[in-house]
Amino acid sequence: MAKKKEELNEALESFNSLYADGGIVNLGKHPRYPEKVLTGRPSIDYVTDGGFPKGRLILIAGEESSGKSSIIIQLAEKVGKKILYADTEATLTTDYIKSLGADPNSFSHFIPSTTEQMCNVIRQKIPDYDVIIIDSINNSASGEQIQKSAEEKTMANRARVMSEQLPIFIGLANQYNTTLFVLSQVRDNMNKSNKYSPDTVVPGGRSLHHNSSMTLELFKSTKKKQKEKDNLGNKEEVILGNMIRIKCTKNKVGTVNREVAVEFTYGEGYTIEADVASSAVRLGILEKAGSWLKYEGASVAQGVDNLVPVLKDNPELLNTLLEEIKSKTKKEEL
Repeated sequence: MAKKKEELNEALESFNSLYADGGIVNLGKHPRYPEKVLTGRPSIDYVTDGGFPKGRLILIAGEESSGKSSIIIQLAEKVGKKILYADTEATLTTDYIKSLGADPNSFSHFIPSTTEQMCNVIRQKIPDYDVIIIDSINNSASGEQIQKSAEEKTMANRARVMSEQLPIFIGLANQYNTTLFVLSQVRDNMNKSNKYSPDTVVPGGRSLHHNSSMTLELFKSTKKKQKEKDNLGNKEEVILGNMIRIKCTKNKVGTVNREVAVEFTYGEGYTIEADVASSAVRLGILEKAGSWLKYEGASVAQGVDNLVPVLKDNPELLNTLLEEIKSKTKKEEL
């Protein structure tokens, strides 16, 4: 037994001298844990089980207008100050970043013409950035698609390119501790064979889901409406946003299948006030008395929708609830 252990140590020393010192380590003597970054948003930190992991690929998938771009723009600076935004949809603007409360100076922006060009730029720039965002993966076109006519079939070209490049991205991201966020829409599963098959799928092949360390899926539920007067003085309902269900369907660095509901407002995104309101109700910090919400016996607001503006006008209450949420979350984890 002692001889075998000695031979193993010699083999490890030989490997480390040939390739890299510390390339293979004993996990008992040298534990390895994923480095996670808390976002400061209670709902997101809960559903991800401790924040976003650094040096990994994270897939954000969801329905249209579910706030995929907004949530990443708002939270990217928590992960790193140097951000590269690959904008395949050509929609990102400085005003949009400002409206979400983010700093435009943290963002470098480019619009790739092909999937191959995007992949080449990202491979080259991974060492230079803390965060790289691809928005969105299903809107890029491969070079072959561009060169061929509309009548010629080019199915699965983008998926083939990405399946080749994603393992390279992951290796480089891990080496340089760069976090990759890939955004994609979901579509109905047309090949649903039984009741256990998923209702939705992420387009672009299975490689993206397989290579991600974490997958968050966003789905719209109830609409946030408000009655406003039009030019003729008639009252009509205006949709201000949606309640969004966020579910962690894959998590290789924490607990999977956690789910939360957060209010998303058009033009503002996922505000800290909406997040605190949802979390305080979910954790029972705010008591329900009919349609009213109470804190320490005193009525605060009638319904979660009315709680958000109350918290905007009362930052002291907001901070108090935020601290209670953090404290209660830690106790539940213990």
